[in-house]
Amino acid sequence: MQKTDLKTKKLDNISIWLSGFCVIHCLALPVITIGIPLFGEFFDRHYHAIMLFLIIPISVVALSRGFHNHRKILISGLGCFGVVMILIGGTIIHNQYSALTDSLITISGSVILALAHFLNNRTDHHHSVSCK
Repeated sequence: MQKTDLKTKKLDNISIWLSGFCVIHCLALPVITIGIPLFGEFFDRHYHAIMLFLIIPISVVALSRGFHNHRKILISGLGCFGVVMILIGGTIIHNQYSALTDSLITISGSVILALAHFLNNRTDHHHSVSCK
């Protein structure tokens, strides 16, 4: 496996974990917020900004490297769609609509993005193995 393939695989794995953290956040935060209102509101406001700051650049780099290796636009397009859903859910929807709507959009985007990174990871791995 090439060195760039290992980097891409690591970035995909990080992105999958970050997407999973988004899902956990969206499912657990409402319960935590009910129990600890002040902490929940502070954490909720900053969590989205921090996660967007991490998810977007890592995903863009991983999906770009993967596309460079396997040339499958569908995987990169799926990832971009997931990123856009997370971005919209974490900003516009989060500020203007209900928490349920925010969670549904953000969780859907996270699952789509994780799927894209999974496919990117698998396709890169199969591509590099089959080329040898």
